[in-house]
Amino acid sequence: MALKAAIRRSADATGALAGALRTALPALLSLAVVPVSVLLLPVLPTAAEPLRYVTGLERNRRGIPAPYRRIAPLRDPATWRDVAWLVVHGVTGLTAGILAVALWPAILSSVTTPLYWWLVPDGVTALFVDVRTWPQALTLPFVQAACYAAILYWLVPLAARAQEWTTRTLLGPTDHDLLVRQVERLTETRTEALESHGAELRRIERDLHDGIQAQLVAVAVRLGLAERALAADPDTARSLLNDAQSGIEDSLGNLRGVIRGIYPPILADRGLGGAVHALASGQRVPVAVHIPEDLPRPPAPIEAAAYFVVAESLTNVTKHSSAQHAEVTVEREGPNLRVVVRDDGQGGATEGDGSGLLGIRRRVAALDGTARIESPAGGGTTIEVLLPCG
Repeated sequence: MALKAAIRRSADATGALAGALRTALPALLSLAVVPVSVLLLPVLPTAAEPLRYVTGLERNRRGIPAPYRRIAPLRDPATWRDVAWLVVHGVTGLTAGILAVALWPAILSSVTTPLYWWLVPDGVTALFVDVRTWPQALTLPFVQAACYAAILYWLVPLAARAQEWTTRTLLGPTDHDLLVRQVERLTETRTEALESHGAELRRIERDLHDGIQAQLVAVAVRLGLAERALAADPDTARSLLNDAQSGIEDSLGNLRGVIRGIYPPILADRGLGGAVHALASGQRVPVAVHIPEDLPRPPAPIEAAAYFVVAESLTNVTKHSSAQHAEVTVEREGPNLRVVVRDDGQGGATEGDGSGLLGIRRRVAALDGTARIESPAGGGTTIEVLLPCG
């Protein structure tokens, strides 16, 4: 088992070094244009694109996020780390990859040397090892193979780890880059949150002004008319009072709708699971709901955001998707609350077509969450949201 583990360890390291050959040769070749690109950077910022393309290949291969800032490439430290990586990886990556791959057939060649050396008139010479006699053939090739195996066992994994560390250090974002990016993201989400909050306030003001206020004014007018007609025409007064009562009931219904738009009372009464089931049962399209019964209750802002995501998504399903079926999944995923709404409709939804998708993204971003929206034409729509619950 130990031998098998050692062989697997060496093979994995060789595979890592061999995989780096796909970017090592382009890195080495691109060194020829590095001086020209650096000279052009002050007047032509796009001169950094060839360098970033080559380093982008390695980042994509290893899953490293790009560390570039929103400043001129010449002032961006990541540009100079790219240049350093091209030099290091172009030389060491190519050399280490070729040697690691070559060691495996070299071991095979060494251990088989005693089988054929005597067929060569002048003997066999391989990497400073001369085999011209049987004593040499029965010792030196095996010593040579043992040295190759030792290199594979100790040095090749060490080289693979060093290459991984160098690549992530030079091409990955530094702690400062991550902090800058976090500040930029917080600035953007704060702006989006303010815009979303402003839009929400304008919606509430519009609902109150155009709906409830107009209804209450109409009720006041009817009550005034009823008061004047009470003595002279009781039947008319009674009809006006009935209209006023109906108006008040309509106003109360609209007021409840505005309150639900701010924070649905059903969340406080039945929790997120009950609220989502209530939303699903009120849709014209059949909706399957998957929520664990033991789902821990998230903080109130997260719970409200998840509810509104589901509500807006199901509204889109009913109004725009022409779907025959929809599905809602709410679950914990590590420290996050994961909400997924899928439908089998026509797809093609975009954030700028009044579908409310932009509002979903902004609401989620305001809570440091993420939203993924996929809506290929004819392939239905999937909205996946992750909300932090820490």
